[in-house]
Amino acid sequence: MKKYSELTTVILFCLIVFSFAIAFFVTPDAEYSEEEKRPLEQAPELNGESFFSGEFAKDINVYFSDQFPIRNLFVKIKSAAELGLGKAENNGVLYSYDQLAVKDFPAYNVYSEDMTEKKDTDHIYFDSVEVQLQSVNALADKLEIPLVTVLPPRTIDITESKFNYTRPDGDRLYDLMNETLNENTGYIDVLSLLRPKYEQGEYVYYRTDHHWTTLGAYYVYCEIMESLGCGDSIIPKEEFDIEAVNDFIGSTASKGCFPFYKKDVIEMWHLDDDGEYEVVADGEDMGGFYVRSYIDTIDKYSLFMGGVHNTVSVTKKGEDRKTLLIARDSFSDCLVPFLAREFNIVTVNLDINQDIRFAASYYEADAVLIVYNAENLIKTANLANVKFSVAY
Repeated sequence: MKKYSELTTVILFCLIVFSFAIAFFVTPDAEYSEEEKRPLEQAPELNGESFFSGEFAKDINVYFSDQFPIRNLFVKIKSAAELGLGKAENNGVLYSYDQLAVKDFPAYNVYSEDMTEKKDTDHIYFDSVEVQLQSVNALADKLEIPLVTVLPPRTIDITESKFNYTRPDGDRLYDLMNETLNENTGYIDVLSLLRPKYEQGEYVYYRTDHHWTTLGAYYVYCEIMESLGCGDSIIPKEEFDIEAVNDFIGSTASKGCFPFYKKDVIEMWHLDDDGEYEVVADGEDMGGFYVRSYIDTIDKYSLFMGGVHNTVSVTKKGEDRKTLLIARDSFSDCLVPFLAREFNIVTVNLDINQDIRFAASYYEADAVLIVYNAENLIKTANLANVKFSVAY
């Protein structure tokens, strides 16, 4: 009887293994994971160089992992098991039911020989960060118009009190910003502004995403207006009508793959004159500040300004107003509807357009706003190039 039992176990095991093997080869490779919001590894090319260097072996392992049948189910089982074992972390994402936060960032080392990134680290190359901050200083000293600099903190920096995790570099990153950026940069210390509000229970950063919420953006808008000498024109938040979009699941939740967490709410803040603004992104009329077609998609955050574009312009019909140039990343998208009440807006993508002085001259800007979040500051060297200009 024992013999038959062992044989049955072997047969079942072989069936499972061969079933997954067959499923792997007959299932078409997926190019993108909607759940994790990232591209999936495709089959690597085998050649002599990649084989003997070990690159092929590394890539094929990632490929098998990304294309494994019913992978999403196994990822969720793994994250649930991590929680069950009392480990409130998965894939570099810290967990509490009402707050998720990424803790690992591929820090960029501008001094490394091959200019590559160091993967999977929760430390920061401060020399690389300082190079970028000094570039902002150089830009500020050359600009003949006002500059305001906003470097939004990482979620983990705002929400640290939620987790049993001490950030290895603490607030050193933000101390460096305060110490390095000169007064001409118009630097706004967002950490000191928003962390106390978060700790008081205000909904200023998303629970499942790395961005600030519309309320968080509003508080920063008020500081920007004060910096630009427009404090008297700040619109009280009580004047806005708020439209809520429920069940937003951001990129942090997608990376963590936890089975249980509290979903987010995206807010659109409206005024009666919303229809008087023309928003044009890369030559296409967006129809307003909010692109409502994204509401029913997994990429709900792109309802702000329609997501990533090279250049966006916002004008108020029939009015001649001052122009604010925004050198942006995605944190600026929910700021624009506030700032556009006072200025015509031109946004340029900092990942593409780094010649800020030329852009300011070309668009006849009256002031410049840099919005570039701390995660990008750590992971890239893009901000280091803002001091250069082919026009001067």
